[in-house]
Amino acid sequence: MDETDRHILGILRNDGRSSFVDIAKKVGLTEGAVRARLRKLYEDGTIKRFTVETKDDVKAVMLVATSRSVSTSKVSGEIEALGVGRVYEISGNFDIVCFVESESIDQVNSIVDKIREIDGVTDTSTSLVLK
Repeated sequence: MDETDRHILGILRNDGRSSFVDIAKKVGLTEGAVRARLRKLYEDGTIKRFTVETKDDVKAVMLVATSRSVSTSKVSGEIEALGVGRVYEISGNFDIVCFVESESIDQVNSIVDKIREIDGVTDTSTSLVLK
């Protein structure tokens, strides 16, 4: 990944609806070149998925501790399979941080409950995003 790829990703992080033509103008490439770069970034796993965020979503940050007897990667994979927003393995007192987004508090609570039921999860700490 070069500086142009980083610039393209920055544009998309800021506005995921940017067209290939608009991105091309901003980075000084053709529309086809931007399309090819994005396809390559998606195929090599740099871009993992495309998401939609709405203004009414309820958001929470959840820290998850895992047992030493279960792979943290296995637990994070099971969390991702639940359709949670972003999931990262981290260092510190907790092993995983996930950003949960849903339409209601009840749905967020349901996701939190499902994560707590995953084999290997030993502790969690969840905070709702206020602003």
